[in-house]
Amino acid sequence: MKLHLDGARLWHATATTGIAESEYARHFDSVSVCFSKGLGAPVGSALAGSREFITRARRFKQQIGGGFRQAGIIAAGALYALQNNRARLIEDHENARLLAEGIASLPGIEIDVSTVETNIVRFAVTSLPAGEFVERLYEKGLYVLPSGTDGVRAIPYLNITKAQVQEAIGIIASVAEAYADKAGAMTGQAATRGAGY
Repeated sequence: MKLHLDGARLWHATATTGIAESEYARHFDSVSVCFSKGLGAPVGSALAGSREFITRARRFKQQIGGGFRQAGIIAAGALYALQNNRARLIEDHENARLLAEGIASLPGIEIDVSTVETNIVRFAVTSLPAGEFVERLYEKGLYVLPSGTDGVRAIPYLNITKAQVQEAIGIIASVAEAYADKAGAMTGQAATRGAGY
């Protein structure tokens, strides 16, 4: 059985653990890496494997229209990202931890800060559906993704500063607290109505 490593987040794993990318990859027959995700290149991925495997992959690439003309400009962006942006990935991880710690005590938010190891922050919303919560954040200029009915995913990356993370914490707090107050008011009203009957 052949094994392939989808290494879209391989750079992040190395930045967090200190384990070299080559050490992760040596257990696999082939590996792909992404230069845009995390590293900040405009576009680009690479596939590595045996000579025979790459020859076959090139053929399939051409068959489905994967060829590029003047691809050097794309390669230049990927090369710059490799040479300049790998070392700074830890900044994104620190920003993710800052975000997680900043929202951990908010009403209606559930998050285990210890699970935030790279730049992905996942948290649950208990005050309203995740999609609606995300819409309220959008209205205030914060863009995150709903994940299921009660989950939210936020990802600090190359262009996000600590100041923007602090701003994001404030926006999340404003929405979380507003809906926690509404939920509390509705619970109180229901209790009052129930007591009257």
